Amino acid sequence: MSLWLPVLLVVVLAALALTRAGSSPVTATSRRLWTAIILLWGSFAIAGSVWQIRKPVADTAALSGNTAALRPANKTPSGQLGAGGQARTVLPELAEKLSAQLQPFGSRRVIVSCIPNDLEAYRYANQLVNILRRADWDARGPEQTKIFGDFRTPGINIFVNAADHSDTAQLLLDAFAKFDIPYQSRVTPSQAIPDPETIELFVGKLQSSDVNAATE
Repeated sequence: MSLWLPVLLVVVLAALALTRAGSSPVTATSRRLWTAIILLWGSFAIAGSVWQIRKPVADTAALSGNTAALRPANKTPSGQLGAGGQARTVLPELAEKLSAQLQPFGSRRVIVSCIPNDLEAYRYANQLVNILRRADWDARGPEQTKIFGDFRTPGINIFVNAADHSDTAQLLLDAFAKFDIPYQSRVTPSQAIPDPETIELFVGKLQSSDVNAATE
């Protein structure tokens, strides 16, 4: 019924106007009465038309609001692939927090290396060096090497000398896990790290955009 209300009002208004036009001359009072009635019905017709137009708009807006509210949130890892999945990076704000997390533990020796001839891996390794240096750690590199093999994973590969009894590796693991930076613990090849107090972070080739942190 609400859909036909404006049309019905217009029909009644037209009927009143035709009746007025076809009637015999009347007094001024009667003329004013007819004019008032026609204006009243005209107002109803206009109001009904406006209401009919605005109602779908309001319904659409309400639906849009509900759709936005139900849309699942996109959780973005902090340390992850860059725009378009083309480069790994640690966001600037996160890099500062990571440095602050490691700084209270004093200078720790870490070598950062990457696969040779891979600009993306080198840049990511260089960023890790800068983060560790801001934490006042003894970070060296990035060095390019194939001694650890051809790893194809987005995570940071962590190598520790078997004779190492320090907590440096654990500090790094805890920090990476806290800030959602992908990493993987690896078995260190024999004689790959002669110094037992040195930890090596190796950045291999980027194979996929799956960057969930994992340990082996």
